[in-house]
Amino acid sequence: MKQRSIEYAEQVRHQYEMKRLEAELKGKAQIERENREIYLEQIKLKAEEQRKTILESIKTAGTVVGSGITSLLENPSKVLMATGGITLLALGVYSARGATQTAVKYLDSRLGKPSLIRETSRTTLLTALRSPVKTIRFHFFSKAEDSLKGVVLDPALESRLREIAIATRFTKRNYGLFRNLLMHGPPGTGKTLFAKKLAAHSGLDYAIMTGGDVAPLGREAVTAIHKVFDWSQTSRRGLLLFIDEADAFLRKRATEKIGEDMRAALNAFLYRTGEQSSRFMLVLASNEPEQFDWAVNDRLDEMVQFNIPSLDERRRMTFLYFDTYILKSAERRRPIKIGSFDFEKKCEELAQRTDGFSGREIAKLLAACQASAYASEDGTLTEEMIDKKLRDALESHRKKVQWRAEEER
Repeated sequence: MKQRSIEYAEQVRHQYEMKRLEAELKGKAQIERENREIYLEQIKLKAEEQRKTILESIKTAGTVVGSGITSLLENPSKVLMATGGITLLALGVYSARGATQTAVKYLDSRLGKPSLIRETSRTTLLTALRSPVKTIRFHFFSKAEDSLKGVVLDPALESRLREIAIATRFTKRNYGLFRNLLMHGPPGTGKTLFAKKLAAHSGLDYAIMTGGDVAPLGREAVTAIHKVFDWSQTSRRGLLLFIDEADAFLRKRATEKIGEDMRAALNAFLYRTGEQSSRFMLVLASNEPEQFDWAVNDRLDEMVQFNIPSLDERRRMTFLYFDTYILKSAERRRPIKIGSFDFEKKCEELAQRTDGFSGREIAKLLAACQASAYASEDGTLTEEMIDKKLRDALESHRKKVQWRAEEER
């Protein structure tokens, strides 16, 4: 009996909840319908007000324009004044745009370094702001140095290069026309180093670009070449433009291997170098000068060949770099100690055994010895370390010679 009462009570409660829920849903639906009707009525009112506002604006604008046109037609002098004002406004806009473009190009040529220039001693506004003390010291307190200081070459070649350096220095001093120079020979024989020394000795800025950077530019190569020469013309001190691996883009136009973009870049280069300049000196470096277009050769005044160093030059280089990398380390934080061996005798042995090495390879050999000494526990350079680095250098040189022979076959 009690169980039935409970079930009946639950049934009544359920029916009551269902009726209450149904009443709530009906009430919400009724409210939503009423709100929807109010919202639609508001939209209609806003649309009507907006339509009236637009019509009033059109009428007002028409009245103003109509009265203005009527006034102009009744007074011809106002027509002329309006026409003149519009014309002057258009001229002002176009003149301002043209002047802005010209100013941007001028500032870019003066302050911006061309993308083809890899390295330069020329001071820009940005570098001057970054290191003002260094800039002042370079421009006002730097002295001309020996053009062959730190460069080890054959005595006959040294004499000729010294003559070129002296002639270039006095050409700059007397505002003469610079002579274009070609330096050719194997890599690592001192061409780039001499170009930098020549610029410093002559009081010129230098800029270095690589011929291999021209080809990837494609159609933009012509613009980039012109930008380099425009930038070179703006140097107050004069500029030595050094183009390394010049044969990469100055090849013969008759060959089928050169594309249209490279042909156009070569023509742009020939156009800009057709006459000698008192603003910049052109120095080319190449391992294969026979690849040059005949018109490029016609623009060269001096041709200097750099050869692999002989025994005497290797001996001088070995002592020079041993002094630079090993003996002068006492001036650094961690000086290098020399083991119990005769370093003069060892340098002579290195000179004897590095036959066929370039100056760069000899410098790298001594730099590797320095690195081995720094890597040791007590910072001591032993004879065994030098012998090991020499064996590694000889093996690397043998492989390079082998690769070169296979390429030339």
